[in-house]
Amino acid sequence: MIRTARARRLAAFFGAVALVLSATARGAPSVDCGPPPDGAICANGPWFDFATMNVRLVQGTVTANHEITQGAGQDLLVRTDETNPRFRGRAEAMLIAGAVVATRSDGSLPATGEELLGDPLLASQEVAGLLQTALPRGPGVTTGRRRIDVAGTRVFTAQTPQSTSLFGPPWRLEGTVTAKGARAFDFELVFSFRLVGPDSKVSERRHVHRYRGSATYPVKRPAIPDSMSLAGWRITGPQGGTYTYATLGEARRALGVAPAR
Repeated sequence: MIRTARARRLAAFFGAVALVLSATARGAPSVDCGPPPDGAICANGPWFDFATMNVRLVQGTVTANHEITQGAGQDLLVRTDETNPRFRGRAEAMLIAGAVVATRSDGSLPATGEELLGDPLLASQEVAGLLQTALPRGPGVTTGRRRIDVAGTRVFTAQTPQSTSLFGPPWRLEGTVTAKGARAFDFELVFSFRLVGPDSKVSERRHVHRYRGSATYPVKRPAIPDSMSLAGWRITGPQGGTYTYATLGEARRALGVAPAR
């Protein structure tokens, strides 16, 4: 087919209009969960069903080591050790049967009480979400050593009942996941992204998180034993008030919290 000069100009014009309309329709990346192309990624799936996770998170001048145990019967146990230019501190926190909060801290961390659950739990959700995005079929079919190199153009989110992390596009996830025996894995991940401001807009500033650690996925989550010592722990009862008990089992019986089954 032979086109005249005018036809070629019209074709070029309408092509440019189509591109503009397409970009306008796509809009800015949203921080709200939703489908492509604009909705945020709010990952969910089998990588979140870990029993234990140890993760070392390095972000700029801040280094944190977290241990997270999701036990049977809605028990959650976390330990954290954080170092940054302003302070170094460590703490432990536990949610017993999903109802009672227990904590032990050296007092050097700014968080107190149930807030001490926040950073370790959020870090574990970030790792689980990244693994879910990179290897969506889950730990049950992940074998050997898998290299990861994934990029995204949507906001990536990680959430806990207390807080949300937002990672702006374009982002890139690189690293490895290595199967270590029965349903256990080591991971090393480097996640580069743009910061999302308080106004929910993606800025030009780039940042990097580095995650290194391990996670286990047994068929049945182990119970946190009643024999666990609570020496030095402070327990907040379901109706308020602060208590101390010698063991986890004693706390369960005194507060009327059913033991893990």
